Amino acid sequence: MIETRVPRIEKEPQGKMTITVLGPSCSGKTTLLAHLRESGMTVHPEPDNEIFQLFIKNPHKFGYLNQLNLSTRLMALEAQNDASGNNSPHFIESGVLATDIYNRYLRDQGHISTEEFTYLNWMYKHHFSTHPKPDLVVYLSAEDEELKKRSVMRDGAVALEPSKLQPYWDRLVREIENNGVTVLKINTSIYSPVEVTHMLLQEIKNLRPNR
Repeated sequence: MIETRVPRIEKEPQGKMTITVLGPSCSGKTTLLAHLRESGMTVHPEPDNEIFQLFIKNPHKFGYLNQLNLSTRLMALEAQNDASGNNSPHFIESGVLATDIYNRYLRDQGHISTEEFTYLNWMYKHHFSTHPKPDLVVYLSAEDEELKKRSVMRDGAVALEPSKLQPYWDRLVREIENNGVTVLKINTSIYSPVEVTHMLLQEIKNLRPNR
């Protein structure tokens, strides 16, 4: 759950916008962010996680270390973004929000312990009690078969059945909306990358008509 009732940092009404782009693997996040970067937007891709390859080989042994390393890197990235004086829209790939999906899934699969999850969840909640909420969350999705096809084209295999994670994404999106953050949901099985980019930029204009 995002704890935002007593944030320590407040944003000016027309200050810098922060937009977090979420979605399952192969839902189109990288493609969208590439279009935005080409348009001159400020884009913060997900940082490298050197433990990820170890995690893929042995998720039970490296599940907690993978999540801990990624969480701390993402928190540092978002803290740097908070301190930036650039008032143009900032787009963050996945961000700290997405760590909740895999923290919970790995706990439920027995790859991280209850104690490890409790600590990761404390970090997650603390981050959102001390940092501003995103102004907008973009949730990209696609049909299961489309996600599988894209995964095979990119990686040569399907790392995880998309349907297994969908309940976790549904839960997170509900929590984000319940905390007063606008969520723009786009099915990339229906819309082209160019259309997705246009839809997002129009939503930004709707939220900040005077920008």
